[in-house]
Amino acid sequence: METSTEKAGEKEIPLLKRLRNSVLPVKESDPVWMRTLKNSGFILFAIMFGSVSLLLVTAIAFVL
Repeated sequence: METSTEKAGEKEIPLLKRLRNSVLPVKESDPVWMRTLKNSGFILFAIMFGSVSLLLVTAIAFVL
């Protein structure tokens, strides 16, 4: 079971950082080029996810 302090600690971390850490965790021991690739990969993932979601919402809106 999680304690209330662990839950409060998770809520303090912004949603975007929690998502980034779950998709491509960036470690302090990673070289600079690896951190750059992971961050840019997450940005591309977020853009693609947002684009596909927007397209689906638009298609559903036209059907209704």
